Amino acid sequence: MRSAVQTGLLLAALGRRAVAADTFDWSSIQPSTSLNYTTCYEGLKCAKLSVPLDWLNPSNSTAARVSLAIVALPATVPETDPSFGGTIIVNPGGPGGSGVDFLVEDGALLQGIADGAKRYEILSFDPRGIAYSEPRADCFNDEFARAVFTLQLRAMGPVDESDEIARRQLALVGSFGRLCEEGEEDIRAYMSTSSVARDMVEIVDKIAELRSANTTATLKARGGPRRLQQRQEKEVARIQYWGFSYGTAIGNYFASMYPGRVGRMILEGVLDIHDYYGGLWEKNLQNTEDVYNIFFDTCFEGGSACALYKPNDTSSGDIHDRVSAFLDQLQASPAEYLSGQNTDEITRQDVRNLIFSGLYQPIQLFPSVATIIAEAMAGNYTNLYLNLNLPQSATSYCPSSLPQSYTWTRDALLSVACGDAVPRPDATTAEFIAYVKELEEQSPDFAAYWTQVRLGCDGWRVRPSFRFAGPWTTPAADASGNDTTKPEAPIFFVSSQHDPVTPHANAVAMAKEHTGSRVLTQNSAGHCTLMTPGTCRDAYVANYFATGELPPDGTVCQPDCKPFQDCPQASQAKKRSLHARSGDTLGLPSRKAPLHLFG
Repeated sequence: MRSAVQTGLLLAALGRRAVAADTFDWSSIQPSTSLNYTTCYEGLKCAKLSVPLDWLNPSNSTAARVSLAIVALPATVPETDPSFGGTIIVNPGGPGGSGVDFLVEDGALLQGIADGAKRYEILSFDPRGIAYSEPRADCFNDEFARAVFTLQLRAMGPVDESDEIARRQLALVGSFGRLCEEGEEDIRAYMSTSSVARDMVEIVDKIAELRSANTTATLKARGGPRRLQQRQEKEVARIQYWGFSYGTAIGNYFASMYPGRVGRMILEGVLDIHDYYGGLWEKNLQNTEDVYNIFFDTCFEGGSACALYKPNDTSSGDIHDRVSAFLDQLQASPAEYLSGQNTDEITRQDVRNLIFSGLYQPIQLFPSVATIIAEAMAGNYTNLYLNLNLPQSATSYCPSSLPQSYTWTRDALLSVACGDAVPRPDATTAEFIAYVKELEEQSPDFAAYWTQVRLGCDGWRVRPSFRFAGPWTTPAADASGNDTTKPEAPIFFVSSQHDPVTPHANAVAMAKEHTGSRVLTQNSAGHCTLMTPGTCRDAYVANYFATGELPPDGTVCQPDCKPFQDCPQASQAKKRSLHARSGDTLGLPSRKAPLHLFG
């Protein structure tokens, strides 16, 4: 029974479907320049906000427009209640993560953490080109062609195994870059993070506009004075924002471009903005092997709760050695696998990719990963194969091969990340091979997986004209809010001590560039801290949103739980999940983890 349940958790958490598409028809909403909400999902409200395609020429009445899919979880109190704290905009990362799916999955969890002295509405949106926003950044618009590309890339093998593989993959993704350049949709030239930041200014203004209208209507109904409403109209609308992973890049752009529009801002799981803007992707894997070792350490400590543990083990090294021997065996002789009419092989890289996915959410996924690997070591590869999420029989693309769900995650990721990056038109194969070897020094086990962004960007050709180039900084905050050129509160950075893709050092470095900012560290493993329950962290987050106060310098919070241990707090977090309340007993996000590239 444990195997079936845990496998289900992993399939859900690794993004095998987009949950929001299952329960709401976004085509039923007409885009508007105001937030015209309609009820959706269970207790949520949805809208499509129409914004200019080109923010450098927003007044062009004949230009195409972008429709942003927006979803909000109302506060637990009316907007007229004194404890109502406004709207917090959240972003799950990516690039390419669906904010709609994120809020459907985890909106109640986020609200439960943020709510304290104040009660908040939680809002998210799909950035331009992504998921339910339109137009779509889909280069293929053909699921069969996308499947062929995916299988071609996998069949070549990981780039760290030979220079020839690196050369072949560069050629294939170069062809993909040409496909995206020649596509009919021009959204990819307008998907820069700069444009997304400007979209958020528009969202903030429309939230304020709607709230002002609601206040006016309430005051008129009560026959009361208009003084409060008039004062609100004079105040500048400021964002309250909580961004994860790549969402920290969005926040850094927003705060640096529009510092006077910042009310509260939490950036969690922090990208080094200079590394990101430079298109280098060199400051991500510094802690990855540490998290991999924590997998084995906590497995040993968990004993029989970990499927890889054996009673005669004397240390975590015994478990690590067995798994390493299994990986070496697959490298020497990949396993045969037959699924219906599909013949395939299981390779070392397949298992490494599974493990890497698990490093994002240790509490939820370490037990699942251990179970699937233990089954594979015993000769049962079924669950491992299912988690590869590979294209299946060609009959699944009939009668139509048009996308039926959000499948263009690679297209969206590269549109944003490569478009933001400093162009590298003269990049050579030798430079890419040197980059692979540099990553291998940081993380011998997972370097090949992480090369995929830089690999894609070396073949990318679409460049946006709206590209903010820094400086990446904000002035000292003005708590009174009177100075409209300054943030109302300093930026609050949050980081796991051991993060597999956004090292703790990134948060420390970025905090130094924003006056008055501080870093809260949670002494846990995993990407960001959200999925690791932490009462200490929760209290600081809620207090910051309510007051703008940061924790004392150097604060380190302990998590409430460890992997492979009983965790009642994690069970409570599942119960908060909107998706769990809508009938899914798993209660875990079916989206990709933030900054989770492909899978």
